[in-house]
Amino acid sequence: MDKYEKLTQDLKEAKEAAAKEAEKVSDGGTANLDSTFLILKGWKEEKVLEAIKNAGLWSSGKRQWIGAGYFISINAGQANKRTIARDIFIVVLSAKGYETLSFDKMD
Repeated sequence: MDKYEKLTQDLKEAKEAAAKEAEKVSDGGTANLDSTFLILKGWKEEKVLEAIKNAGLWSSGKRQWIGAGYFISINAGQANKRTIARDIFIVVLSAKGYETLSFDKMD
């Protein structure tokens, strides 16, 4: 398994854990654009985007925010569910050694 296949597997696992936790809360609160910023230095953008897509997630491509990385949306809801899902997604990926940041923005 190469690092891109591992990334796909890890993203799927993080997504499943995030969705499971998001189911436990109501989706009340402010609609938001919370997402995960995944930093992968030296990785090929085309292959990263393929891994994200294969994991059932979405990213518009590499962006500059606090360094270069990928905004990833889990699409678990629009308010509290989205925030909880993003938080769990980050916990799982961070535990696997990925560098992540939390992006919070009210819509």
